[in-house]
Amino acid sequence: MLGRDHAQPSDSEAALKRAQEARKQAEARQPIVSAVAAKIRDAREENHFRERIEAAFRGAP
Repeated sequence: MLGRDHAQPSDSEAALKRAQEARKQAEARQPIVSAVAAKIRDAREENHFRERIEAAFRGAP
């Protein structure tokens, strides 16, 4: 670009750097997110099983 100070990153370069950093942070959190999702899934399954058992004892189909 004409007249641009190359010591300063362009808007697109700065945006790319921010996006790359955000991706690194998200990838670092992935194991934690997966573990929490697994716990939520297990709890939902347990609740579903409990509801079916309770329904069976009530005589509901």
